[in-house]
Amino acid sequence: MPDPALPPSELRLLLRVAAPIALAQIAQMAMGVTDSVLLGGLGADALAIGGLSTTLFFTVIAVLQAMLGAGGVLIAQARGRGDPARIAPIHAMLLVVALLLCLPCLAILDQAGTLLRLMHQPESFVGPVSSFTHILMWGVPPALIGTGVVEVVLPALDAQIILLRVMPVVAVVNGVLNAALIHGLFGLPALGLRGSALATTLTMWGSALVLLAMVHSRPHLRLLLWPLRPLAADMAVLLRLGLPMFAAAGAEIMLFEVTGLQAATLGPHALAAFQIVLSVTATTYMVTMALGQAANVRVAYWTGAARPERVRRAARVAVGTAITGMGMVGCLIYLFRARIVAFYLDPSVPANADSARIATAALLLAAIFQVADGAQAVLVGVLRGRGDAVVPMVLAIAGYWGVGFPLANWLAFHRGLGVVGLWGGVASALVVVALMLAVRAVYTLGRGRRAAAAPPEAEISGFPPRSA
Repeated sequence: MPDPALPPSELRLLLRVAAPIALAQIAQMAMGVTDSVLLGGLGADALAIGGLSTTLFFTVIAVLQAMLGAGGVLIAQARGRGDPARIAPIHAMLLVVALLLCLPCLAILDQAGTLLRLMHQPESFVGPVSSFTHILMWGVPPALIGTGVVEVVLPALDAQIILLRVMPVVAVVNGVLNAALIHGLFGLPALGLRGSALATTLTMWGSALVLLAMVHSRPHLRLLLWPLRPLAADMAVLLRLGLPMFAAAGAEIMLFEVTGLQAATLGPHALAAFQIVLSVTATTYMVTMALGQAANVRVAYWTGAARPERVRRAARVAVGTAITGMGMVGCLIYLFRARIVAFYLDPSVPANADSARIATAALLLAAIFQVADGAQAVLVGVLRGRGDAVVPMVLAIAGYWGVGFPLANWLAFHRGLGVVGLWGGVASALVVVALMLAVRAVYTLGRGRRAAAAPPEAEISGFPPRSA
């Protein structure tokens, strides 16, 4: 029996943060999977249009949300440093940043049709995708100001269990509401594609309001996060760390988005196959993203506490857990790839046969790159927890756009591999980025071993360390 006086193991601490986040994120991702399955019932064209629209919307949201992650790093470091008074001002400025991010987000989504035309997408897709996206635009404020900020702050405060309690319920509500508005159940009108967009938007508002209400109802969280009195100096702090995080996330996410747009040029069956693989890999990525966020919190906490040996231990445990776990996930995808495709489209229907065949072949590549995807996500979290955001940004841009994008184009269009070639380029990029980040992490953590750990907020933001 373990001695209760001993501190919990780093693996236990990591999983205590990661497990609720992963389950909550999977539940949230299930909303997208549910939407795809329901739209698949309307045919491959509806699946392709709905998938492209939601991918575009959540791509823009995710890229901008990445900047908010800087607040989570700073809050976790403040906890490690034993400085709770810093948390409320950081939270307040994080809300200001989220509000400001709504403006470019709305501007980009409003021009969805123009962007698709510039990328030479078929006109048969442009109109429906633009209409779908314009409905989703109403969900931008809750996605950024509400859910976006809460999902960053709660894990940094070790209160991630709230996400687990809310998001599974939200996923169920989203599925029921989508089915009702798509097919006209419970006396509601059958709106088809528009019904899916409306249901998703209403769900985003509901989830944000419930999360904010639950946070406000917890006295200890209310004490830490309020009053909302932003400090002007915190804007520079958040931008210094957040902008590189935004750029790195943009480099990665836009690679998937652009390859999806390229898949659209190969026809609706190819695009439907691409969206199936994207939906599967995005769902599995929720696990590694949760591990990466947990590693971020744990490393930032120990950085704040000026404990470099615990920083290294947290990093090793997180990377090892990601490699082991995602290796198992890759095996499952390989073994059940045909059944996974059948979950989205009935391959016995002649109109779906091409999409099912392409998706089954591409899922083989998805199974292979799971380990690299998990490793790079966790390594990014480790480095950001140390305040190292600029170099990972450079490595991400180089790997995704210097290697992945050219290779995907060459394989897909010059070697005639189509969607399988696009995913081959993505897989190669993930492997290259993971290797480069591993080298950077070894160097950064080794440097910390040779030198005394600097107080993190002095290191990251330029603020003086708090006196003992």
